[in-house]
Amino acid sequence: MVQPPPLPTPTPDNFAAAAAAMPASVGAPRAAAATIHFESWGPRVLLEAFPGIEREFRRQAPWIDVQSRLDNALNSDRLRTRLRMGEGPDVSLVAPEDVFDFTAAGLLHGLGARVDADTELRELPPAAAASRTGAGGERTALNLGAAHQCVFYNEDHLEDAGVEAPIAWNRTWSVAEFEETARRLVVADGDRVERFGLTAIPAYARPVLAAGGDGSFLDAEQRASTMATPQRQARLQRLTTWQTTLAIELPISFRFVAPFSGGLASMHIDRTDVGRWIRASVPWAVAPLPAWDDRKVLTEAEELCVAVPAASPEPDAAWEFARFLLSVQAQRALARTNLLTPVTPETLQDPAFLNPNRRPYNRTPLIQATTQAMLSPAHPGAKAWHALTGDAIAPVRRGNEDAAAFLERADALITRQLRLRGWSAAADRPGYRQPLPFGNWFLADLEERGL
Repeated sequence: MVQPPPLPTPTPDNFAAAAAAMPASVGAPRAAAATIHFESWGPRVLLEAFPGIEREFRRQAPWIDVQSRLDNALNSDRLRTRLRMGEGPDVSLVAPEDVFDFTAAGLLHGLGARVDADTELRELPPAAAASRTGAGGERTALNLGAAHQCVFYNEDHLEDAGVEAPIAWNRTWSVAEFEETARRLVVADGDRVERFGLTAIPAYARPVLAAGGDGSFLDAEQRASTMATPQRQARLQRLTTWQTTLAIELPISFRFVAPFSGGLASMHIDRTDVGRWIRASVPWAVAPLPAWDDRKVLTEAEELCVAVPAASPEPDAAWEFARFLLSVQAQRALARTNLLTPVTPETLQDPAFLNPNRRPYNRTPLIQATTQAMLSPAHPGAKAWHALTGDAIAPVRRGNEDAAAFLERADALITRQLRLRGWSAAADRPGYRQPLPFGNWFLADLEERGL
């Protein structure tokens, strides 16, 4: 059997160094200097914001030297491999859908005690430190902000059609009203459609499937996936009609804003970080998603998560820098990128967020979205759920795959992951550790069968 390298032992949550729990801007400089390494990937405009943040951090904490690698060649999969080998940075971006796996594998420091000891962090919304957790709610990542799914719309097109877009999540479109709006925005010339009412990313299915449920998609014992329900099947089937019989939606396979930016669609459902890439001449704004269940509407949050790897030789200095990323100065710098909705309440009212250097628009839906984010699954099948409800769902949306068959296949794959990881309700507790990776189980199964 293939044996992975031994996992590093993370620092326990309970520690005696109270000074490490204070913000970077508080307290006297330490005598001993520390050097930490920070890694991130992402859009160029996001990476360009970090050098200024680092300069401000060094001004406030000159005893800590930050060396950065800001490179799109990095990703969570490569980071996982390096951390399993006991290598890697002191502070790193972690894909939100990987936080549970990294935490369960013991690859990240627990931050719960540090967060609880920080009076300023305790006043932030729970999303700042608990939007993505491990089994039993361990907090190992800080959420610096999020891009939320919303409806982008062309203000001129809606005005011409006599349609007014909602700006409040508690008074948004119903699905039927949204469909009627999309129909009114379609412009046809004979049998040819010149402008559709809507485009939508495949991952729009996530909040649709999560609405009306608790977001876990598991049975009571948490041993099996329960995605295949009549309600979810009906919702997927209704999404299919948007792209076929109703002719209101122009299908797109991936995140692709060009049809909306080029005037081929009047509305576009996507995460708000694509706003920078819409043509400046398009008079666009954002509205909440349509409500599927008694006007209760959810959005998906794609968080910007940072964590301190368990192998870091400087966990205290690493925490100070990670904590600084939630400071007013850092949050303002991230807000100016026009990619994220900040997580700190004061920054939501700051000109850096309300009046970005790009065309400003009413940001009320984005401010409210921070309280409307769906509950992300937290179990070993969560990564499979994330992949299956992303681009993989496009064939279902186009009508090329039956919705019921897709949900049954999704249940089979997610349940398989749960069984491979030995997951159940009893395992949903702090300290859960994943067993050997799938490859080891696969090889052991072949050996047992004499193959």
